[in-house]
Amino acid sequence: MKTGVRRILQVIAGGVLLLLVLEAGVYNWRLVLSMRYRNLAELNHQLSWRRDELQVERAALLTPERLQRVGRELGLAPVSLEHFTVLRLYPDASGGEQYVCMEQ
Repeated sequence: MKTGVRRILQVIAGGVLLLLVLEAGVYNWRLVLSMRYRNLAELNHQLSWRRDELQVERAALLTPERLQRVGRELGLAPVSLEHFTVLRLYPDASGGEQYVCMEQ
């Protein structure tokens, strides 16, 4: 073969080899990106779920009527002052008096 033809065949073979290497690199890069996307989509799903749970909890805490109803269902109620007795008075550092109370 002539040197010119051999050179052309080498250039074509090198180009094909370069395209194959680039294709493998692009394929691996796309694979890594799809794995990252899947992980981020799962994290997004988990965070959305947690946000919804927190919104429900916030709504429950911001509704005093609901809190009172749940407290009544659990047998909780505000304790009346008749159930407290002052046991001892301690002087406060600011000059006032601090009461120590205990439920009877």
